[in-house]
Amino acid sequence: MVVVNSTTITAVTPAGASGAASVLVTTPGGTNAANTLYAYVKLSQTITFGAQAPQTFSSGGTFPLSPLATASSGLTPVYSSLSSGVCTVSGTTVTIVTAGSCVIAADQAGNGNYSAAPQVTQAVTIGPAAQTITFGAQAPQTFSSGGTFPISPLATASSGLTPVYSSLSSG
Repeated sequence: MVVVNSTTITAVTPAGASGAASVLVTTPGGTNAANTLYAYVKLSQTITFGAQAPQTFSSGGTFPLSPLATASSGLTPVYSSLSSGVCTVSGTTVTIVTAGSCVIAADQAGNGNYSAAPQVTQAVTIGPAAQTITFGAQAPQTFSSGGTFPISPLATASSGLTPVYSSLSSG
């Protein structure tokens, strides 16, 4: 403790410390006038993190977090993905891995004046991308009971996935 003047005392604590300080007041004549215990603690903080807009799957696609989270302390939150199989986060940019529920966490660890804030999360829906299937005309075939024929040309999907074939006619 440092005595600033006859009426002001400044307590200097280590960064991040909390606890109590005992102050002994002594009169100019050397008489102890009071011994008081003062508590000092870190301030609490909260995080506000608004809903994120849904996204559409795009392999390796990215999107910025918007709105960004804010901490009541004014300190900057940091972000992470709680579903790294669906998305990853670097800074305030989210990278899409696959369609699904992307859960983003906002954290603020605190400092010498503020305690860590409780974690806040937002789920972002990553919807599947649209795809088209191209299937060229097939050559005419001659009926043969129990017979088979090759499909040519094969169908292709814009997604790169392999199409599955089935017959819509019976008998």
